[in-house]
Parts: sequence; structure tokens; C-alpha cells
Amino acid sequence: MFVASSNVAIDNKMKDMYTRGNPVAKSNEEKKRRSEMTEQLSTGALLREVARLHVALQRTCVAYCGGTTTTQCTVLTELGRSGPVTLAALSRRIGFDKSWTSRAVENLVQEGLVEKVPSKEDRRTVRLSLTAAGAERLTDLNQTLNTLAERAFDHIPAAQHASVHEALELLQQALLTITNEDWYTGSNEGGSTCGCD
Repeated sequence: MFVASSNVAIDNKMKDMYTRGNPVAKSNEEKKRRSEMTEQLSTGALLREVARLHVALQRTCVAYCGGTTTTQCTVLTELGRSGPVTLAALSRRIGFDKSWTSRAVENLVQEGLVEKVPSKEDRRTVRLSLTAAGAERLTDLNQTLNTLAERAFDHIPAAQHASVHEALELLQQALLTITNEDWYTGSNEGGSTCGCD
């Protein structure tokens, strides 16, 4: 098993593709080799490769078009999805260290995109939420990322769009189901996230 720089495990078949440094095919021969390699991927490897490519494109697109860092995008997206949360809850949801999340949030507070609101139940607890400017930035980010997805669909035959959309919905439901399973929810309390215990 090979681990790519984005900490995503890749089958050994894909190792040489990543270690050469340039994932963009430069010749017809290289394109043919990649096509053959893709045909040989297991479902798991294919899903990881799709996720890796999609995340890489999103990061580039957000940084270039949105003027927002990947970390800021992650925090804004999660706050938009979850509503007001504590710093600890936000850290768990996005998978960042609490101190890293705290620095990211402080930058967003300084930019006027996130606000800290004292909890009504416990004044010692602070909840984080989007400001109006943060909600507007999130709307812009979502529009940018949705446009990126539409561009990807431009490279898929139109007759396949509905099938791809349906497959993505099925995959989303399967991943949500796994997220709610006992073995996974215990990972927040220090248990395994892979179900191999």
C-alpha cells in the first residue's frame, strides 16, 4: 500500500503514477497507459482516486477563484452545514486538531466571517457561527464548487448524467449510513475509525 502526499492510501498499481510527480498525461502513450491502469483499479482504489482528484481540483479552484484557503473553506462549509457549534465540536467534525481549528477560526473572526457567541445555557461556552459576510462567502464558495462539478459533467456524455447523479446519491447514502454505525460513532471517543477492532 502506498500513501500519497494527501494521506490517501493508494493501491500499489497507482504508486508509479504519483511518484513521477505529474499526474497530467503528456502524450497519447501516457494517456493509453493511464486508461489501462484505471480499468484495473478496484472499486475502493477508484473511489479514493476520484476523491483525491476532486479534492485537489476543489482546493485549486477555491484558492484561485474564491480567494479562500482550504482550511477556511472547510470551516465555513462545516459551520454552514451544522449551524452554531463549539470549537471542540467543530474540530471533531472537520478532523483538525483543536489548536489548528482555533487558529483558523481566529483568522475568520478577524475577517468578519465567523462570530463567537456565548452559550445561553453556559456562559463559559462559546459557540461559533457564520456572520452575514461569512454566509455570503459560503454561498460564493458553494457556487464556485458547484460550477466545478458542472465542468466535470461537461466531460461525461449527457446520456450518462442521470446515471452518474444517481450513483453519487447512492454512494452518499451508503457513506452516511456508515457514518452513523456504532463502530464509527465510537471513533469520536478514541475508538477505531476503520472498524478493524
